[in-house]
Amino acid sequence: MDIKRGVSAIPESRILVSVHRFMEEVQRFRNLEKDSQLIFGMARGLVYDYYSSSRILMTKSLLVDKEPLEPIAFPSKGYEQFIVNTRLLFPEAKILLAIRDPLSTIWSMQARTWGESLTSAGARRFTLEEYAENWSSCAELVARHQFEPNTYIVQFGRLVNDPMNESKRIFEFLHIRNGIPFQPRPTHSVGFTKEDQANILRIVKPQLELLASKGISEL
Repeated sequence: MDIKRGVSAIPESRILVSVHRFMEEVQRFRNLEKDSQLIFGMARGLVYDYYSSSRILMTKSLLVDKEPLEPIAFPSKGYEQFIVNTRLLFPEAKILLAIRDPLSTIWSMQARTWGESLTSAGARRFTLEEYAENWSSCAELVARHQFEPNTYIVQFGRLVNDPMNESKRIFEFLHIRNGIPFQPRPTHSVGFTKEDQANILRIVKPQLELLASKGISEL
């Protein structure tokens, strides 16, 4: 999906993750928490300064920052507080939560090594059960935030199978005009054994049913 018209887009800046960690520490200590509004205002200015000094043109109408699972999700599954803190910093921010079917997502997750982008953490791999539990936690988060203000749930299957209309809905949500629709590309085939697939689907079944009950089924 091309959103270059009037938009600055960056992948994984990590500034929001870092400020999120800082905000957690502020909320942790009583003598800092009482001044949290002042401190969060300073943090907001820090984020803007970082964007403006990192080749991001703030004169454009929209800034998109994409953050993936790592390092927020493993091992703490701490995405929810990250979203809460991001909303505290930027109350008018629009948040897109993307959800994809568990088998494809977990196949992609287990194919990589986690922690390689961190300066002081050793590279790690997790079990299929841990990946499945993480997907389940994220699915529950999507279900809880589905109707939050300024939130849009991007269902991967709908984006791939109906890119024109889904791109239009995303552009309308972000107030982007004349955007170029998403162009689907081939994805990796899932290579799990039948036993592993059955185990994963057993773990995520309650969350799949939860999403389906809320009309989120085009994964």
